[in-house]
Amino acid sequence: MKDLQLVIGNKNYSSWSLAPWLLLKMYDVDFDEVQVALYQDNTAEKLGPHSPSLKVPALRHKDDVTVWDSLSICEYLSEELLLGAGWPTGAKRRATARSVCAEMHSEFALLRREWPMNCSASVRMKPSRELRDEIARIDAIWSCCRRRYGENGTYLFGRFSIADCFMAPMALAFESYGAELSGDARAYMEALLDNPFVQSWKRQGQQEERSAGVALRSVG
Repeated sequence: MKDLQLVIGNKNYSSWSLAPWLLLKMYDVDFDEVQVALYQDNTAEKLGPHSPSLKVPALRHKDDVTVWDSLSICEYLSEELLLGAGWPTGAKRRATARSVCAEMHSEFALLRREWPMNCSASVRMKPSRELRDEIARIDAIWSCCRRRYGENGTYLFGRFSIADCFMAPMALAFESYGAELSGDARAYMEALLDNPFVQSWKRQGQQEERSAGVALRSVG
């Protein structure tokens, strides 16, 4: 067993699990991946030994530290294992990156409800006026950060950071449902979708759904 364990849910749906998983992969941190299927009768029982909140994600480090909640996990990883490299350099960039992560973490409830991350979905959906407002806000965040701070790379603040970890699930959702974005926002979304680890997560999520479908047909 490795010193670091990340407990995650179904890759097809668990958007919060993707953020710390992507951070670990991008910085080549060795860890054990523990996957617990969500929405099952025994999900809480299986999460009990790993997560005080009985939710995913959860991080265990050297058997004496447990961190839950995706943003807290990313903060801990950056501080303890990445020497602060999870955030952009410079106080202004870090403050902005933390602000957009906090907003993504606490807002956009309608978007998550109506357009949840689903790696296997591919359908054109017309958003309601309220949903368009939330999409427009994310478009503004992506476009403004790219214009102000993205000069040294293709990600939100140039080089990859925790901010991108929190935007990756939204990029997958926007791709699934056909979101209409401005040019700057679409270019950023495509950069995230081209990330090899995001692609790997998406493929594994799709395989989960195919496997689940085969199992259901077998039972039927």
